[in-house]
Amino acid sequence: MCLPRSLKTQSLGGVEYQLEVTMKCVLFSLLVTWTLAASGVEQDSPCPPQWLLFGHRCFAFYPVWSSWSTAHSLCSQTGGDFVSLHSPEELQFIRQLTNSPVWLGGYLPQQNDSFALRIRDRTNQMQEKSMVGRACIEMDPKSGELHRASCEELRFYICCSRAHSGSTVFTRSRKPAAPGVLRGVNLFSVMWGHTDMLTEGILHWSPFLRQLRSGHLTKSCYTSFVQQEALYLHRISSTLEALISGLQEADNTRSLLLHTLKHYRHRNKSLVVSPLPQWLLYSLQSFHLVVLEEPIYWLVALSARASLYSYLLEKLPLPKPGPNPQLVSKSVANTLYQEWKYEVTWTLRYQKVIKEQQDQVNVFKAISIFREHMMNQKSFFKAVTCNTEGDG
Repeated sequence: MCLPRSLKTQSLGGVEYQLEVTMKCVLFSLLVTWTLAASGVEQDSPCPPQWLLFGHRCFAFYPVWSSWSTAHSLCSQTGGDFVSLHSPEELQFIRQLTNSPVWLGGYLPQQNDSFALRIRDRTNQMQEKSMVGRACIEMDPKSGELHRASCEELRFYICCSRAHSGSTVFTRSRKPAAPGVLRGVNLFSVMWGHTDMLTEGILHWSPFLRQLRSGHLTKSCYTSFVQQEALYLHRISSTLEALISGLQEADNTRSLLLHTLKHYRHRNKSLVVSPLPQWLLYSLQSFHLVVLEEPIYWLVALSARASLYSYLLEKLPLPKPGPNPQLVSKSVANTLYQEWKYEVTWTLRYQKVIKEQQDQVNVFKAISIFREHMMNQKSFFKAVTCNTEGDG
């Protein structure tokens, strides 16, 4: 049993609490939970897999970019709720779950003369339609301070649920998940085979790819493509960084994830775009169903983009732009193709690691994840704006 060691005054949104801080208890609880999870030993837990128990509640950190209301909705889909603070001890606990600012449940009135924190508990379901005129709560994990922020901004978030008791427990195990693929069958080929029609549709219906195929890629169309891609890679890089920071084992999966993060950071540019396009919001939110899964499923999700570019490179001839000043130069087109050629290497790397671990993968889950993230790529290409008549 953990005993309090020191006495300290803690402020939650301007409300002072005198409490006995149990920071050592928090760290000990986290250490025990993570050690047992890393050991691969089966254990019965009152929390779902990848959720952490503290007190009588289970908590899960989701490094998924979302507005406050979207995060609230996504937490509800887990069968849990948006995390709200019941005590300063819980504040100390959730600070250990993230290195990035996160949304918390509740709201702060916008008026300067009233900074009282209003904490929403399980019996006070706040109506999302009344968010106008209010500021939502974000927590800075470094300081533990709570701040106002526009509810439409994007943050990561934490979900919680009541811990199960009695006969309702979850068994955690690293045994192979069924159903798997048949012996001699390549899982990556199975996933790709379930997106045949989808990838063909992207190839033939994208205005950007039509211009690229014809050799008449306008500068505005190319610029739109580069900007949309930079937005996607910039946001996904942050999610990927948060996921990798929680991995303890140094294996092929972690190594490939680290290299992918470096690759994404090299490709993306810092862009200030507000609000973010709707296609990107949906793409970011699709990671909600992936981030608490085993890391191999993260690779499945990330592999969709690389494999699509490998496919496009195979189907599209190298363009030969003319002297029209409205079109991209031949050197620009060649650079784009060289970047896509590099994606072939990444596709092979994803295939290799996925094949090594395919006996541990639920094939239906893998197909579903791969297809959803290929749909994200379809939305991306549809969002690239192209003037079919040329610039000017």
